[in-house]
Amino acid sequence: MIFLYGADQINAILHEIITSDANINHVILADKTGLTLAYSSRFDFDEFETEALGAIASAVYLASEQQGQNVGLAELDIIISEFSDGLILVASCGSTVLCLITDKGVQLGLVRRTMKMAAEKVRNILDVEAKPKTAVETPSPTPKSKLEPVMTEEKKVQDEFISDLELALRELEQF
Repeated sequence: MIFLYGADQINAILHEIITSDANINHVILADKTGLTLAYSSRFDFDEFETEALGAIASAVYLASEQQGQNVGLAELDIIISEFSDGLILVASCGSTVLCLITDKGVQLGLVRRTMKMAAEKVRNILDVEAKPKTAVETPSPTPKSKLEPVMTEEKKVQDEFISDLELALRELEQF
């Protein structure tokens, strides 16, 4: 399902997560637009449901991240949604999010640790793929005004967030 250079590595990471605790039922990797890139499941799981869960996890993560930024809480680490029969955990892996669906008997501390380590591994794999392969990196020119580039960069990040959120919400409307 995943079409990345490091697909085997990512699938191995998802397998490692799902086998780390018997109460983890599903692991989904989605990009921040809501597109499910890869998943692993203990049970036969409808691919349509997997796609929907990936899109929802991404949208919820982006909304929570924006909410935290608006009140100055710095970077979002993990979202934990507690239900009477289990948990849904979502963490960022750079340009993607990792979503775990568990039973209620899961060992939360161990799962959070496993998730953080896996998120870092996925981020490293995707960062290697995203970097252009150039022999010499040229430094960016020094800006004449320090305020203007910062505002432009903040505007780009905000515009990208809004675009990603709108795309994720459009995908959710299809379900």
